[in-house]
Amino acid sequence: MSLPNWFILQSPPNLNIEIREWKQLALHRVKLLENLPSNPSQVIRDNFPTYEDSLNEIYEQYRLGAYLLRLVAATNRSLEAWLIESEGDLFERLYFDRTTPDQKRAIFKRVFGEQNVMEYEEFKNSRDESKNVILAKLYNDYISGLRRGASRDFLICVHFSQVPWMISNRKGYLRKGWVVSNENSFRGSLKKAFEKSLQMEIESSQNLLGVREDIDEAVQELEQQLAKHTQIRSRFSSEDLVGSLLHNHPEIFPPCMIYLSTELESTRRLTHTKRLQLGFFLKRVGMSVEEQLNYWFEKSIDNVNISYSEFLRTSGYQIRHLYGLEGGKKDYNVPKCSTIATSYFCPFIHLDPESLHEFLAENHLTKAHSVEISSNLIDQLVEQSSKDPTSSCTKYFSYIYNRTPYRKIVHPLQWVRISSKIIGIYNVENQEPKEETKRETQ
Repeated sequence: MSLPNWFILQSPPNLNIEIREWKQLALHRVKLLENLPSNPSQVIRDNFPTYEDSLNEIYEQYRLGAYLLRLVAATNRSLEAWLIESEGDLFERLYFDRTTPDQKRAIFKRVFGEQNVMEYEEFKNSRDESKNVILAKLYNDYISGLRRGASRDFLICVHFSQVPWMISNRKGYLRKGWVVSNENSFRGSLKKAFEKSLQMEIESSQNLLGVREDIDEAVQELEQQLAKHTQIRSRFSSEDLVGSLLHNHPEIFPPCMIYLSTELESTRRLTHTKRLQLGFFLKRVGMSVEEQLNYWFEKSIDNVNISYSEFLRTSGYQIRHLYGLEGGKKDYNVPKCSTIATSYFCPFIHLDPESLHEFLAENHLTKAHSVEISSNLIDQLVEQSSKDPTSSCTKYFSYIYNRTPYRKIVHPLQWVRISSKIIGIYNVENQEPKEETKRETQ
């Protein structure tokens, strides 16, 4: 089993290449990664033709460009975050569209580690599981799917230490420290493991810096160029966040945060838990502690007739606490949807049916896209929300953006990350966002 040629975590390619050409390959890779969110299927077709021996040189060039970008990312933490996320998205598409079953098995072993992956038969025999009825049923279901042509995946076993998310969500069959399931069930964990491996490769590539002056100069030039050219997906500038994005592009924010910011605008009050929820979120999308202090001082009615100095001594303490600057000095994250459902505010859970119906029909998300959501669809979302709020949120996302995420929306920042890619907020500096390119819902 050999790794596919597009897989960038293979041994570094031959570096006997002219520096100017190498930089162009890296910039081509950047353009490829930037274009992926708007039309992934087209990007794959244009840049990654189905494998033939004659394409070896093309794929080596893709890997060369990716390799230089890793060197650049090793010098800039923000670029590192962007590169890991973008390459993770590309990996997910190529794994699905351009990879044979044997290559997928090779990727499993490369990403999770040879010692952490076993074929089904190997696991069954080495662990004396030939009489295990659950394993037998998994195998029979797999064979039945193959005969019907309904499945292209395969059974695979991964050590539990590599897939904690699958353990906590009871995905797959846990037996003797191994998770047994169809290959398709591991895709989310596989992407996370790939991104972690890429991060390790970026960190280790620092050892190559300072060896050749021409490479160091190329890395420095690219780092400066990409810092201007690439807007980092995981962060917003403070000016964009408060002055533009929150008001002009509310569609990148999930419904819960839209509701909270709108409630604050209209009533100038939020309960303590709602303040925390919105504060965590604003922090993680890039608002500095000073900017968030100003934001709450200006918005909250509690601060009327008090000076900014007084505000800093009272409410200011709570905001600084969010950033780990007070109290236990813990750097808090945005809670995931399951935590929000039980301890904070989710419109799909905490609004009554009539209020939820009104919110879905008239909030900024629909207005931003100039769409009218049908009353029938809203009724479906409202009915489903009491049973499965994250599915309702994901379905709502699909309607707003005319496409379905690869996975169900389970975290507020997941909504931000996917939606911001779609509408092209992260475009060349001082240019207008790209017009959304719609594609068929997957």
